[in-house]
Amino acid sequence: MTITPTTLGSELDSFAPGVIDKYSAPELDQITAVRSKDLSLKKAEQDWRFEVVRLKLMLDQQDAAEGIEVYNAHHSSRFWDGAKAGDFGFRLQGMADNGNRKTVSRWIEANQAAAMLLGSSVTSVTLDLPLQLAAEKGIGPSTLEIYGSLSDGAREVADFYYEQRGELKADMLKEFRQVCDGYEERKPELLQGLADGSLKYPSHIQELMVEWDAQRREQSAREAALAEAAALAEAEHNEEVAQIYTSSVESDEVVGDQPIPEDVAIRRSPSKAWFSSATGKDKVEEVVGDLAKPLPDLLNSLSDLSMRLEDQFAHASTMHNYAEFWAGYDRFFYTPATARSKWGRGGRLERMKKLRTLLKEVSGKIDVYIANSTPPDGIEYPES
Repeated sequence: MTITPTTLGSELDSFAPGVIDKYSAPELDQITAVRSKDLSLKKAEQDWRFEVVRLKLMLDQQDAAEGIEVYNAHHSSRFWDGAKAGDFGFRLQGMADNGNRKTVSRWIEANQAAAMLLGSSVTSVTLDLPLQLAAEKGIGPSTLEIYGSLSDGAREVADFYYEQRGELKADMLKEFRQVCDGYEERKPELLQGLADGSLKYPSHIQELMVEWDAQRREQSAREAALAEAAALAEAEHNEEVAQIYTSSVESDEVVGDQPIPEDVAIRRSPSKAWFSSATGKDKVEEVVGDLAKPLPDLLNSLSDLSMRLEDQFAHASTMHNYAEFWAGYDRFFYTPATARSKWGRGGRLERMKKLRTLLKEVSGKIDVYIANSTPPDGIEYPES
């Protein structure tokens, strides 16, 4: 970027000995512009900021031309070296000494953001900085900082808003960011509202996001209900399969590598070496199979069911019309179709009765499994 300084005259006598040799004539003119502002005046404060930005860009441009990294490990540059030496006045010297360099960095970033926003209205030959042109349009540095930090999507909305209204407000930019970060799919609605004038103030966008949140909750509830209904339908199918299931297992009398002992009192497990063999792994796959697979979900669901039934016991202990409440619920609360999707084809009570029967059957099978698979007393565990 080419910086064309404002020429205010050298006033060389105002510089300390040796300072003049450090800078070119245009740079000295710009340094004079920085030092000449009366910072007691509000407008002069703003003008001083512009001159500081212009000076820093000018010196950074020269650093870059000389191959000097402006943001090097030691934070050394012609601008900050000169500021620290007091070449540009006491205020910049103080900012260099007390570590307040980030303030100037923010001004530079705001200037870059202004260049992005204003686009073709900024040229290399204009005397006004993008930051200065933005100020003339009522856009301050803090607003430009927000604009510069926006994502591409939010900046697209901000650019559209600026083209439509000819203004840029920090509070509106924050709402654009919220929409594009949290409701990216709604950006076309935001753009439409800005175009037709229905979204004039931040509160309008906030109200729209409240509405979107409600729609999301409704959609989430619908999706959860559909998933719940699908899970129940699958469970009822599996329940029917389990009722007619008969095992087709054909098992060996002895599984493993241990011989059948002549003394039946001697009990040995298959060896560690056998379990590590291909034959042993295949047999484990056949015998153990998927026994453990349903347990995590089952334990989680049964624990949840246990707590929910505990809640029901508490309600039944205090409600004198507990049974009447459930009778009315079954008749009135859901449509028949919704009730079926929630409780199953037989309804609430039938579902609970079937569950009770199934739990008793499974409990009996677990008892048999535990009894049959408990290691016998004195069992030997051979390594090989």
